[in-house]
Amino acid sequence: MELISKNNKPHIKEARDLAMGWLMTGLTILIIATLLGYLNRLTQTGVLFYSAKAWYTLMTLHGMAAFVGWGVFICMGLSFYAITNILDAPLHNIKIAKAAYWIFMVGVMLLAVATLFGNFAGSWVFLYPLPFENGGAWDNWANFVWIFGVLLAGVAILLVNYEILMTVRLAGVSIIAALGFEAFKEKPKDGYKVPTPLIPFVVNAVGMIIATIPFAVLLVVLLVESTGVTTGLDALAAKNVLWWFGHPVVYALLFPVAGFMYYMLERITGTELIGERITKLAWALAVIIQNVIGSHHVYQDLVNPLWVHVMMQILTYGITIPSLASLFVFVGQVYTKKFEWSMPARFMFLAALGWMLAGMTGVINATILFNGFIHNTLFIVAHFHTMALLNISTMVFGIAYFLVMDYSGMPVWNEKLAKIGMWTWYLGVIGAVHAWFMQGILGGVRRSYVSTPNQNLFTWISIPFFTMVLIGIYITVYVYWKTVTQSIDTRE
Repeated sequence: MELISKNNKPHIKEARDLAMGWLMTGLTILIIATLLGYLNRLTQTGVLFYSAKAWYTLMTLHGMAAFVGWGVFICMGLSFYAITNILDAPLHNIKIAKAAYWIFMVGVMLLAVATLFGNFAGSWVFLYPLPFENGGAWDNWANFVWIFGVLLAGVAILLVNYEILMTVRLAGVSIIAALGFEAFKEKPKDGYKVPTPLIPFVVNAVGMIIATIPFAVLLVVLLVESTGVTTGLDALAAKNVLWWFGHPVVYALLFPVAGFMYYMLERITGTELIGERITKLAWALAVIIQNVIGSHHVYQDLVNPLWVHVMMQILTYGITIPSLASLFVFVGQVYTKKFEWSMPARFMFLAALGWMLAGMTGVINATILFNGFIHNTLFIVAHFHTMALLNISTMVFGIAYFLVMDYSGMPVWNEKLAKIGMWTWYLGVIGAVHAWFMQGILGGVRRSYVSTPNQNLFTWISIPFFTMVLIGIYITVYVYWKTVTQSIDTRE
């Protein structure tokens, strides 16, 4: 099947245009976020100097911009494009999708105001009560603006996932079946099989709605406290609610890119995915598990009952099953079907390798015995950057090539330069995260303005790799831009 779609139905074009707007905005945020992270890492070498206060402020903005402003934002926009193509059906209400975009963008701007003008530095996870017990480092108005910005982002997440579910229902597809539960019956009653690529998007939509609502309630309570009203909020309860949302929000990135990987595999090979039933069963398991494992982030809070920690460890192992099923599908599709090694396919292959590394280190993090040694080290930083960069962002770059080619109706502008950008990015990320892994294994402290004593060598080693990451992003974005604009030049 041709990689560039010939489907120009109005609803497909509408979703494609919408997704391009989200993509270009997200890429702009990514460029800013990675530059902030680069400067903070460079500061740890002593070559660049700014105050600890500024460092923690920029770390906070970097984390929220990179994870939410780039990752969640991009994956939400791409989800619209994917499901309209998978279902060959229009969105339920495109006005909701557009409203979500602007609500999200106002939220992002408020986060920038809180950090850049209010000096908010509570970290992107802003664990309670840290924002309110900051030793005078920032004013209370910054707490209000930050929390309100996060709340708006939460509202946007709810709107997007509501729109996804309503689009599925408008197309006449059962939500229960689209969660993978269809596979419990050998043959669907009505003969209709839910497209496998649709399932991760629906699983994520349900999971994020379940996770975001209690988190939004927590944010409202924190907003009230930021106005000076005492709430008597329990810190451990607040932390558990935050991680009730904080872990599933990772799946707001991972699950859509898995769904898009399925869709791209079918487009590239021109055939349905192998292992359909077992894959759907794996996703049905994810529905059950995804919203109950956030407490593995609080193993070190010993006031939680032991049985909770043990259950979190077991269930976290279980959530790896959809990942394993996805990797099995990828390998099987590549090696049993006619596979075209285009730029999207190359990025997808590298993302699959990153997924394996991220998954293995995630299992280490989730193992109570190991977590006691690595919880507050740079090993954790290495793990989530491996997942966010080596897996998810690498996959998103491949999806973006897929989208811009579809949008422009043209092949990649310069495939040789695109490959240079890809390898510069990927090898840079590998070197950067492994420097963190080594520091973490040796006890390097995370969220520290300075390198842990005797570990500055690894910080220095990481700088060339971080430089490669930045260069790789800029080359890739440049090729995107030229791929899109060449179609305009051709038409003229």
